Amino acid sequence: MQKPLSLIYFFASSLALTVPLLADGPADNIEDQVRPIPPLGIAVPPDKAGALRSELGALEAQIATLQASEKNKDFIRRNLPDVEICHRSVRDALKYGEFFKLGEIDFAIELLKIGSERASALSGGNAPWTRETGNVFRGYRSKIDGSAQPYGLEIPANYDFDAVDTRRLDFWFHGRGETLSEVAFLQQRAKGQRGKIAAADTIVLHPYGRYSNANKFAGEVDLFEALAHAKGDYRLDDERTLVRGFSMGGAATWQFAVHFPGQWAAAQPGAGFAETPDFLKTFQGETLNPTWWEKKLWRWYDATNWAVNLTNLPVIAYSGEIDKQKQAADMMVAASEREGFRLLHLIGPETAHALHPGTLTEIESRLSAITATGRERVPKTVRFVTYTLRYATAHWVQVDRLTEHWEQGRIEATLETPGRVRISTSGIDGFSLHFQPGECPIDPLTDPVASINGKDCPLPKVWSDRSWSVYLRLDET
Repeated sequence: MQKPLSLIYFFASSLALTVPLLADGPADNIEDQVRPIPPLGIAVPPDKAGALRSELGALEAQIATLQASEKNKDFIRRNLPDVEICHRSVRDALKYGEFFKLGEIDFAIELLKIGSERASALSGGNAPWTRETGNVFRGYRSKIDGSAQPYGLEIPANYDFDAVDTRRLDFWFHGRGETLSEVAFLQQRAKGQRGKIAAADTIVLHPYGRYSNANKFAGEVDLFEALAHAKGDYRLDDERTLVRGFSMGGAATWQFAVHFPGQWAAAQPGAGFAETPDFLKTFQGETLNPTWWEKKLWRWYDATNWAVNLTNLPVIAYSGEIDKQKQAADMMVAASEREGFRLLHLIGPETAHALHPGTLTEIESRLSAITATGRERVPKTVRFVTYTLRYATAHWVQVDRLTEHWEQGRIEATLETPGRVRISTSGIDGFSLHFQPGECPIDPLTDPVASINGKDCPLPKVWSDRSWSVYLRLDET
């Protein structure tokens, strides 16, 4: 039966892999054969272990003094995570046996000295590392657990800290590295290791993502918390923010593209994985026998289920021609075709698990053209699928009520002139439309009408500042 409409009005202004890739495979599902991840690290020589403990104690005392200081309290609170990550990363590596190379132990001593220098600068009201170009590592205070979490930045040499112009921002999600401890990650960032991308006049942000979880769960939150923190010191362009990555980082890119399609100027995933059953069969030789609830929860991160959301932003997929992980983009191409659109898939000729230089040049050229225009803030049509209100928004459309959680909710909304909005839904009991000041293209003198699943419904007029928010509910009868 067709659901009647009731209208509720609210008005408001509203790195590529650093170690060889290891597949787990069927044997790793046998309890006594599961490999520990991360593996057990190397033994720390007693003299160096002693030096680390001594430096840890000294830095811990500096941190305690800063925490108790009333002078420059807000300044210290904001920048103290930049010190704490030096301490916690070394402390945990020593405590849990997560040094994997001798060079990491030597760097850990250096890292503690960097932390001490930063602590001394903070006590004097300074944070010089916040105005450095090149590779910089930073830290933020996570709202999840209160811990200091690291992230890296590549700041262009010509960046003027006192100017007012904003810069394009590219997120680069790292590949799988079973030994990528926080110490190893900070060593990469401190020693000038650059990512595989280097667009001109672009700031690159490297999330750590809570180890190697493909930025799932807390690793997903890591992106947004790192971004919010970085905005405090760097002028980042919201209209020219891209998500990019390779291998496991490509999987993270698919995830952020389909779940948050209205937030990026473009997405550029490379290799990785996009869904669960076919990837495990192709890449690891596993044929799964999932329970019903496992299959339902695959809908959380299997990007193929959300493919239509990619019609809301530019996407360039990349694969090496002879890379087994080409499977990910192939699956997304097939899912996109089922939704009726063509997904661009660039392929590096005769290339295995790597970025082909020539193809990367083409990718950068295409992304440069896209970012010259910037993000489309108010597209005429928004198509959005979701299975959970954890991901509820695409551009000016927000899903507020699902008929059944973890089942597909789908909405398509189109702005039709002069004041008509055509909307079709399935699996959704409530949604809203939101335009920020200056964004709504509907004439303020027009009496807007929504055609929802073929039934007309009058809507309130747009505010004089061109903002508009309308909440609609499809009631059960």
